[in-house]
Amino acid sequence: MIRPLLTLAAVALMSSSAMAQSQGDWLLRVGLGHVNPDVSSDNLVAGDTELDGYQIDVGNNTRPIVNLTWMAADHFGIELLAAWPFEHNIRGDGVLDGAGKLGETKHLPPTLSFQYHFLPNQVFRPYAGLGLNYTTFFDSSTTTTLDDALGGPSSLSIKDSWGLALQVGVDFELTESMFLNVDLRYIQIEADARIRTDLPDGSQLESRVTADLDPWVISAGVGFRF
Repeated sequence: MIRPLLTLAAVALMSSSAMAQSQGDWLLRVGLGHVNPDVSSDNLVAGDTELDGYQIDVGNNTRPIVNLTWMAADHFGIELLAAWPFEHNIRGDGVLDGAGKLGETKHLPPTLSFQYHFLPNQVFRPYAGLGLNYTTFFDSSTTTTLDDALGGPSSLSIKDSWGLALQVGVDFELTESMFLNVDLRYIQIEADARIRTDLPDGSQLESRVTADLDPWVISAGVGFRF
């Protein structure tokens, strides 16, 4: 599998038929994106009590992604990233490590980036980008494991997040209008979670935990220029 790909790359790089990527072009990329959170969690605060070492971790997920770039100039592009909703399991960490799944959530991470394309008229076209990410969380819920630990049935909500996004990637020309793409991003995402628990005595316990998710997102797919 690797040898044919290397052969294809060598032939393409020696080719003189690269079509220049230029101002006014639109680049549509579709593929799969893998989100790998690099989690740093605060302690869980239950009511007014901070529980030292009671922290969370968040699992990985892979989903279809799509992004659209408009070339404002030969070297400069403006890109909008979208994706199928990512789904993540929330697990315990620290004292809660090994407790299993505590909850789950979905998120959408639309990101607007400004890109610099280093070699727009070559077959091999690397680029770098800086952007702004908006992440919205939805369909968040707890498991009976967390409900039992807090003393009753609970509901989970997570505030939306804004953060910076860094990006490097490369487009590899196949034809005048089609190319392969590989892309790596680092995105600042904060999960500010609120948990409301209905206690047996009829009262409610308000808990909260905040974690920096800051995922690495790697994607690969195919692109079209028009």
